[in-house]
Amino acid sequence: MYLYLIQHALSKSKEEDPERSITDAGREKTEKIAEYFRTLNPEIHVIWQSGKKRAKETAEIFARTLGIDNRILEHSNLSPNDPIEPVTAALVKMHKNVIIVGHLPFLPRLLSHLTTGDDRCQIVNFKNSGIICVERNGEDRKSTRLNSSHIPLSRMPSSA
Repeated sequence: MYLYLIQHALSKSKEEDPERSITDAGREKTEKIAEYFRTLNPEIHVIWQSGKKRAKETAEIFARTLGIDNRILEHSNLSPNDPIEPVTAALVKMHKNVIIVGHLPFLPRLLSHLTTGDDRCQIVNFKNSGIICVERNGEDRKSTRLNSSHIPLSRMPSSA
C-alpha cells in the first residue's frame, strides 16, 4: 500500500477570501505536479480531503488529472489540528493506495507517527502541492506504522 500525503495548494489569505480558496499560481503549480504524477501511473483507490475549500480544490485537480473524479471523499479528522489517531486507525484497514490532501500541522504529525511512532518528530518540510509517499511493506495490517518511506517524486521538473 502506498500513501501519498499532499499539502493543499497555495491558498488566498483569510482577508482576501474567508474560505481560503487556492490562488491562480497555486492552481497552476498543482496542475503541473498532478500531470507529472500521472506519468508515474499511480494506482489510486481513493483521495481523502478535509472538506476545507483549499484541500477540496487541490484534491479535485489531482482527481481530474488522474481520471478518478468519482473517488474523492471528504474525510473527517483531517483538519489542521485534528488528532491523528482516527486517521491512523482508518489507514490500518486500507490495503489500496490512498492520497490524503490536508494541512499543516496535521500532515507532518501523521507522517512522523506512521514512520517513527512519534508524532512530534519532524521528518520533512511539506510544501504546497508537494507529494510525500510512504509505503507499507509486508502484510501487517494491524500496525499503525509504515515500515519504509521514500519520496518517488524527488526528480520533479524544476518548472513545477
